[in-house]
Amino acid sequence: MSETADVLSELPVIILFSFWWALLSMLEFLSTQGQTGNGPDATAKTGDATAIPGDDALPELREADPQFSAADFLQGACRAYEEILSAYALCDVKALQALLSAEVLRAFTDALAARAAREETLELTFVGILSAEIAGIAVQPEAIEITVLFRAQVVQAERSAAGNVIRGDPTSVATVADIWTFSCPRPVDRAAWTVIATDELAEAA
Repeated sequence: MSETADVLSELPVIILFSFWWALLSMLEFLSTQGQTGNGPDATAKTGDATAIPGDDALPELREADPQFSAADFLQGACRAYEEILSAYALCDVKALQALLSAEVLRAFTDALAARAAREETLELTFVGILSAEIAGIAVQPEAIEITVLFRAQVVQAERSAAGNVIRGDPTSVATVADIWTFSCPRPVDRAAWTVIATDELAEAA
């Protein structure tokens, strides 16, 4: 889906994991693992395969924030990714409020309300992040925006009020790919990073 509202309305694997789960200041934010429902018992792990752009991709960002560390940023982004998906699966709106922009939070809460109205439940186990890479950087006068491509493995199933699986597979690990954009205001406040947009790839590579 191209926008958070679309993603959440369908909750396909990517954002169903993107939004089903899930910054150290973003970057220290959160290190909880997402697990809910009856999925396999798996420990969330962040993969070592993080891709960081070369110096030529970061000049404007480093001018705006001389202390910026791509490695630290990606570690924090991965933690935030897991935490958000986990919080979404658990319907933990309070946890989501600290990590999402108002627009994205509204899309999440609308999806949660719709799911509750249908009396459906979401079971989600976050297996681990395979890779995370910075896919884009935009330095604006008032904010810094960094887009991250996540590839992760999850186990998920959405059940009807009667308990029947209507989406996903509670016995199978799926690979998903999400593109999220994180933003923080200028002057830089690393504790203020929030997710301002989400997208998914049609297929996880």
